[in-house]
Amino acid sequence: MTQTREMRLKNNEITDPEMIRKILDKCAICRLGFSEGGIPYVIPINYGFTFENGIITLFFHSSGIGRKIDIIKENPIACFEIDCEYWLNPDENPGRNAVRWESLIGTGKIEYVEEFYEKRRMLGNMIRKFRLYNPLYRPTPLTDDRVVNVTMLKLVLDEYKAKWELHI
Repeated sequence: MTQTREMRLKNNEITDPEMIRKILDKCAICRLGFSEGGIPYVIPINYGFTFENGIITLFFHSSGIGRKIDIIKENPIACFEIDCEYWLNPDENPGRNAVRWESLIGTGKIEYVEEFYEKRRMLGNMIRKFRLYNPLYRPTPLTDDRVVNVTMLKLVLDEYKAKWELHI
C-alpha cells in the first residue's frame, strides 16, 4: 500500500513497481526508526526483502537481545528509510556539483519470524542481496544451527513512498 498523504513534489514520485524493486535491490542499508518512550531511536541495518502482489516485506537478522529488541517488545510499530546516492558526472553539469538519489520510506509493524524454513529463505535472500553490492562477499554456510539461533524480524509495510531527488 502506498502512503495516503500526497507527495509535495509529485514529479519526483516513483510509482512503477519495477523501479521500486530496483531501489530495494541496489540499496544496502535500511534505517529503522522506533519510538522509545516518545524519543526517536534510529539504527542502520542490512536488509532483505520480498515484493509480491504490491506488498513489500523487509526483513533483518539480529541478536535476540539489546535495545532494539527491548523497544520492539514495547512498541513494534516502526518506520524505515532506504536510499542510494549517485554522484553525477561534473562534465554533465559544468560548474555545478550534483547528486541524485532514490529513496523509499514508510511504516509497518515488526514481527518475529519463528518458522525455520521461512528464516532460512529470508537469510538466503539476504545473502543473494549482499552479493549484488559486494561481489567479494563469501558467506558462512547456512547450517541448521545458524538458522535456528538467529533472530529474524520482518516489517510488512503498511504504507510506503518512493522518490528520486536531484540537488545541484
